[in-house]
Amino acid sequence: MEPSELGDIVRDQRITGEDWFRRELGTQSFINCIFIDCDFTEITTQGTVFDHCQFLGVQFNSSVHETSRFDNCEFRDSSLFDATFRNCKLTGARFVNTAMRPLTIEGGVWSWVNFFGADLRSVKFDGLTLEESDFGEARLQKASFKGADLTRATLRGATIEGVDFTGASLDGVQLGGLDWRKTRIDGQLAMQIAESLGATITN
Repeated sequence: MEPSELGDIVRDQRITGEDWFRRELGTQSFINCIFIDCDFTEITTQGTVFDHCQFLGVQFNSSVHETSRFDNCEFRDSSLFDATFRNCKLTGARFVNTAMRPLTIEGGVWSWVNFFGADLRSVKFDGLTLEESDFGEARLQKASFKGADLTRATLRGATIEGVDFTGASLDGVQLGGLDWRKTRIDGQLAMQIAESLGATITN
């Protein structure tokens, strides 16, 4: 079935085995829908809304998304290989056993996202709003968070070797217990880390 045949607002639908290869989605809205074993390879979305949707075994390989929303969506057993998100909003999204690299993210809001245990090596989160997102147990080697807002995010158990946190805000983050060797940080973060380890900063 063509996406256009579903209408502008699609609610409570279970969509299984669809091949939307290279389809183009505009300002359609999908609400409380479940997509199962669908092929969204090279799909493009612009201003498309997915609200409380589930993507189970869906291939988003080489897809491109601009100003689209994936609010409170779950990606499970899926693939985002070589996908691009430009100025998208993924508030409250959850990724479970989903391939996420390589991945291109350019601007947007990814707050309250659950990345627990994800392989995010070398992914760039520069300048993103990642407030209260969960990176627990994630593999973040050589990832970049330059200028990102990680306020109250979770990094517990994450591997951060080679990560660039220059200019990032980590207010409210538990900084102790992480291995900061080979990471790139600025002076402000260095003081926060020292204080988390019990040091007293004096002028």
